Amino acid sequence: MNNRSIAWWLKQIGLPQYTKSLEREYYGLEGLLYVCDVDLKEAGVDDPGHRDTILSQLLRHRQTLDPHSGNTHTHTPYCLSCSREMDSLKKELEEELKLSADDLRSHAWYHGPIGREGAEVLLERDGDFLVRDTASSPGDYVLSSYWRDEPLHYKIIRVVLRPKKGYSRELFQFEGDWFDVWDRFDNIPALVRFHVGGRHPVSQASGAVIYHPITRSLPIRVISERQAERTGKNPQTTWIEHTVTRLSFNSSHMDTLHVTNTLPRSGSQPANLENLGRRPSIQSAQSESNLRTGNTHTLVHSQLCSGNTHTLVHSQLCSGNTHTLVHSQLCGGVTLRGSDGQLHPRAPPKPFRVSTFFPGTPPNRHREDPYDELVIQVPESKKRGHVDRLRAEEKWQSRARLTETSFSFLEAQESGELPRLPIDGQVQEEEEDSHFQRPQVETVSCFRLDQFESLLLPDNNRPLDPTVLMALKELFTRSNAMTTALHILSVDCQVARIVGVTEDQKRMMGVGSGLELVTLSHGQQLRQDLLERHHLLALGVAIDILGCTGTVGQRATVLHKVILLAQALRDHAHNLYAFSAVMKALEMPQVVRLERTWRALRRNHTESAVMFEKTLKPFMNALNDGDEEEDSVVQGPLAVPHLVPLLRLMEGEEGEHTERGCQLLYNTLQAARNAALHAPQYQEHAHSLLTGDWEPIPELLECFRTEFALRLFWGQTGAAADKEKRYDKFDKILTVLSNKLEPSEEFSPEL
Repeated sequence: MNNRSIAWWLKQIGLPQYTKSLEREYYGLEGLLYVCDVDLKEAGVDDPGHRDTILSQLLRHRQTLDPHSGNTHTHTPYCLSCSREMDSLKKELEEELKLSADDLRSHAWYHGPIGREGAEVLLERDGDFLVRDTASSPGDYVLSSYWRDEPLHYKIIRVVLRPKKGYSRELFQFEGDWFDVWDRFDNIPALVRFHVGGRHPVSQASGAVIYHPITRSLPIRVISERQAERTGKNPQTTWIEHTVTRLSFNSSHMDTLHVTNTLPRSGSQPANLENLGRRPSIQSAQSESNLRTGNTHTLVHSQLCSGNTHTLVHSQLCSGNTHTLVHSQLCGGVTLRGSDGQLHPRAPPKPFRVSTFFPGTPPNRHREDPYDELVIQVPESKKRGHVDRLRAEEKWQSRARLTETSFSFLEAQESGELPRLPIDGQVQEEEEDSHFQRPQVETVSCFRLDQFESLLLPDNNRPLDPTVLMALKELFTRSNAMTTALHILSVDCQVARIVGVTEDQKRMMGVGSGLELVTLSHGQQLRQDLLERHHLLALGVAIDILGCTGTVGQRATVLHKVILLAQALRDHAHNLYAFSAVMKALEMPQVVRLERTWRALRRNHTESAVMFEKTLKPFMNALNDGDEEEDSVVQGPLAVPHLVPLLRLMEGEEGEHTERGCQLLYNTLQAARNAALHAPQYQEHAHSLLTGDWEPIPELLECFRTEFALRLFWGQTGAAADKEKRYDKFDKILTVLSNKLEPSEEFSPEL
């Protein structure tokens, strides 16, 4: 568990006041497991009763992790209450996480040989996941996840493709994976990134989605030794076996088998100087996974017959106590990894070679295994013409380049026939329509002032024309919040290209909607247009409030209607883009400082005031701060997602400098990926809202057009001026209006 788990655990036992003290001294909940009364007192837990509570709850937690531990407190030699020991383990963990990205140990969500029960203890909420070794099949891996209030375990399957020029290719996928072969990957990290990044379900039956990794707080060595203590094995032998399992073969099957040194660790001695600081070869880093196992599964291929017949035999050469045999043969000269310690001056041994014609041992079909193996069947290809075959091959090779995945079976076609999968009608249509048009980079705004014809604005209108403002107030008075919200949604969907997108527009954009376009480099103009529209919506709401020159009660009524509009945009129109604009207006300093108006709102419209403070503001903060995933904050379908953080990020606008900058960046990019992924659902839902019983009012629809706001705020001549100058000038106007309505308290006779 990570350090957040200490805070969560203390909150569960009713002692959250000690979170900072304990997190300062201990690294994760596992570091707290074996503390004693003196350790807690030194850490700042002065109350004896609280210390007893913490110790008793820790004992229960240890018994949960190890049911056979009883009530006896066994102090492990890796107790982290000692700061020196804790720093040493932190350093060792950091060294592990700096390894090559192809090495599973470099990923914090990999927990090594942790058992099923231990993994289920770490999983707390939907989306949590980790990867661990499987005890029933050494050398294989299991994804443990949590979905719909229950833990789930999925075995990661190896798919071995036929060899080419002396080596084989391994791809990984989940057990019972219902995706096609294009969703198999060269290594497990790529497989995990695919499912986490795209929120793809792990299996069709459960629909489980993974997106929140559970990170380990200890090195794999310590986890292996603790697991060995629980199972009664020799910790040193288990760590040797586990390390041998994690080492990899090169793709030629003639590589050297590296075995970890069994000499006692010194704790601070460096690794073999010959290999210190070396990086993996380009050949192994690009496409060959460094996760191949070297102790139990040795890949042996034998060409039993000529032609296209390739037979790949998985030979279980080492099992049971064979690890000791391998070690005894090769321990004369070993290569140490970065944190194994003990210098070894001797040269490495000769490569451990396996004959390519060594017959493989047939697998035991009767062994007990809780997982079902997936039998891979590649359908026979349909005969096609030469041009069609080349076109399809280029199509899949381009997909491989985009996903950084190598498909060797596309490269090793000696017979000229391309193995194909069953293709649905949509993909067939894509192949038949091979015409491709390069997306166009837009350089002109979609807001065309020269083509805008208004029903409400006169020609050559002045900025903030009083007669137009009065007509707008009467128009808004006749419309309720839900009707207004749907009119805003209609214009937003047109600007964001969510509905009404023609085939020509799709070809020009290269994608199906603006939700996808804003994530791409050539969508810069659309991002700028959406940012300007968002700001103009906020300015319009602010003018509606600050332009009310009547009594304080009348301004409070306007505030009440604006809050109802925000609620309708969120709950009825499902438009988070416009909702955030209205909330931005309500939190402008010129509006927030109207203290008498807000007091009148709380007095005359209490429900609206409470809803704004207790519901709408926390909801908006959760979206902006990224404390929760958007899917868990938003309940129900969406028509327009919360786009502003992505737009500002892509356009380089500086945000708030917080300690959670990296996490906010990750959440923003993840939300953008989800918006592009679910764009068809958003389009369908928006279309259903705008084609129901709603009848648009032309004048009200015009009020929310961006061209109308540009001319209303700055006049026909000023609307074409520089954006920054326009914004700065209008901000000063809002400040003057606010000070006129409620002068500053230091100049007011009332306190």
